[in-house]
Amino acid sequence: MSILKSGKSMKSGRIQNALALAYTIQRRRQNLQMSVERAADLAGMTVSQWFALEGGWVPGFDVLRAIAETLELGYMQLTFLAEVSKYNQSKPV
Repeated sequence: MSILKSGKSMKSGRIQNALALAYTIQRRRQNLQMSVERAADLAGMTVSQWFALEGGWVPGFDVLRAIAETLELGYMQLTFLAEVSKYNQSKPV
């Protein structure tokens, strides 16, 4: 029984880590009271790209820099979260 719980817990943690970037970006945008449309426009993205971002898509470093500037977040913080998210979205070894 404890092995099952442990496996469930690990899977849940992996999902949370896979969405770390998405959660951070969505929470920051909402704290700034910024619409998705405005954030996407400021970052030079389409609205559908921004929705994908908040849904778990991990963009390239050039796009991350624009997002960091738009949301007034540290670029290194976002790149770290992007790497954590990418790693946890890959198939387990």
